Formats: sequence, structure tokens, C-alpha cells
Amino acid sequence: MRTPEFDGVFKTAAELGLPIWLHPVFDDRKPDNNIVFSWEYELTQAMRELVVGGVFQRYPDLKIIVHHAGAMVPFFAGRINAIMTPGQSADFHKFYVDTAILGNTAALNLTVDYFGTDHVLFGTDAPFGILPVGASSKIAIAIEHLPLSTAEKAQILFSNANQLLALSSNS
Repeated sequence: MRTPEFDGVFKTAAELGLPIWLHPVFDDRKPDNNIVFSWEYELTQAMRELVVGGVFQRYPDLKIIVHHAGAMVPFFAGRINAIMTPGQSADFHKFYVDTAILGNTAALNLTVDYFGTDHVLFGTDAPFGILPVGASSKIAIAIEHLPLSTAEKAQILFSNANQLLALSSNS
């Protein structure tokens, strides 16, 4: 599905090197809208629509950051590879994702394995999950327990965001 009404946004973001954040919202029209499962399904569907719509093919420099560790994508990598075209399967790896899954080290390890260390950014989902400030400490502990080098953990904790967002040249 191609959505030409967003092409201007994608084109401009790609040209300026600015990332786009993809995050779900509450939708009171849906009886099953919840922050436990429905958001991850909706994020995964949105990612699929972007890939099938050829967004990364038209804008190869586009950077899209997906909340919640890329939702269901890392867990269904085999299905993606088996059912979708090789180009579409490759396009799923172009997304950037955050670590906002409430500190699940095993899930974060799968996320890093799928997207690569350079495409994972520290994220907390604050204030959701654990009130009042989110799950920052739980997520930091989960990252610490990942089987990664100190340099790779630093990438996830701050270097990737610094680079992607052009926050500073010092890391």
C-alpha cells in the first residue's frame, strides 16, 4: 500500500537526515486497544505497510525509529523471510528501534540480533510502564546483561542517539 500523502514528509526527512519516530496512540474507537499487546501489533502492521509501500526503496536515506524494540518483527523474522520478498525482508532491517520493553534482556538480545547494535537506541517509554518515571533503571540493567561489549552497550545507551539525532560530536 502506498500512501502518497506522506511522501513529502518522508522525502524531506530523508533529505535533511532527520529521523521519524513511529509510536502508537490510544484509540478509544477500538475495544481491544491496550498498552500490553495492541500497540505492538499496530506498530508491526505500520512497519509492514511502510515496507510493502516501498518507502525505503523511494527514500533509501530515510531513518524511522520504531518504539518498543521493533514490536513483533524480531520475533517473526522467520515468517518475514519466508513470506515476503527478499527486498522487503531486507527493508525491515532498515528500521531503528528503541529498548522500551520494560527490561526484558532476552527480548532485547533478539532485537539487537535482528536489527544490529547500530540500529538500537536507549528508550524507556516514560512515564508508562512503571510510574512515575518509566522503566529507565530496569532497561539499563537489561542492557548491562546483554552479551555485548562495553562499546556496543555504549552505542545503545547513547552513541547511536547522538549520531542519529546529531546531538553532539562528543560521545
